[in-house]
Amino acid sequence: MTETNKAKYVDIPAQTAQKGDDDWRQGMYPSARMHYARAAQLYNENEDYQGEAQVLNRLAEMELSLEDYAQAEKVLQNALEVVKPLPDADTTHAEALILLSKVYTARYELEKALRTVKEAEKLFGTGGILLGDCYDQEAYIHLIMENEEKALEAYKKAAAVFDEEHVGLKEAAVLRALARLEMKRKNYENAHDLLEKSRELYRENGDILGEASALSAIGCLRYIIRDIENARKALMKSVYLYGKVSHHFAEAEALLYLARVESYSREEGDFERAKSHYKKSVELYDFLQNDTMKNVVRDEYENFLKREMIK
Repeated sequence: MTETNKAKYVDIPAQTAQKGDDDWRQGMYPSARMHYARAAQLYNENEDYQGEAQVLNRLAEMELSLEDYAQAEKVLQNALEVVKPLPDADTTHAEALILLSKVYTARYELEKALRTVKEAEKLFGTGGILLGDCYDQEAYIHLIMENEEKALEAYKKAAAVFDEEHVGLKEAAVLRALARLEMKRKNYENAHDLLEKSRELYRENGDILGEASALSAIGCLRYIIRDIENARKALMKSVYLYGKVSHHFAEAEALLYLARVESYSREEGDFERAKSHYKKSVELYDFLQNDTMKNVVRDEYENFLKREMIK
């Protein structure tokens, strides 16, 4: 076999795996499964066992997204059998463990999920993006187990890793999660600082939806502490950004928050603007055919009008 033909033969598994990725994106799941399975077989025949494990991880990720947890676990156990004996395959090994932890979490097998992600953490020294993913997953498990102190600790570790690795979007998401916990604990100033940093990171990375979400959270926080002026500013920016990218559901939600801000009082709010925001929120939910939220907003709007008439 010529060198050129050898190179082409080596490329075939990767090309087959790419077809699996393409099929997954297009929602062609049976075809994706076929291509992933074929790619794994080809990698095995080439004695590229790390490539085989990576493809199996990808297949398991798809099954997890489809909520076929039994199949995802089966594929991941196969991936772990392949990758465990390999030297210098810690990343692939950890990816399989993180995914397996997510499977257990989805099935509410939380102790197993926690043990599995802790096992993944042991594969790293003091850094690496995947270590941040491990801490993020660990924090999520602790949240479900209602252990907020441990969740805070894990989120802080994740944020530190993502900051060190310059992974801005992941750091922004973790900071937003940290802020939610701090808001729950009524540490509002700390929560605000975390959200502002999260917003800045989203903006630096060009994530308009992320920035809009951070602004919405800032607006809600400021409303809680009755800082009406700054709540209004943040929520107006959030509404604008959601509208810019046509994310109508989030825009309708932000408009509802903004209506609450404007209807807080005649002295600090603007009742005419409140009416306008309520109406636009109802219109958007109607457009989205979300009757539940449309009725919730409409009822709140009607109650607001009744209160205004009484006064």
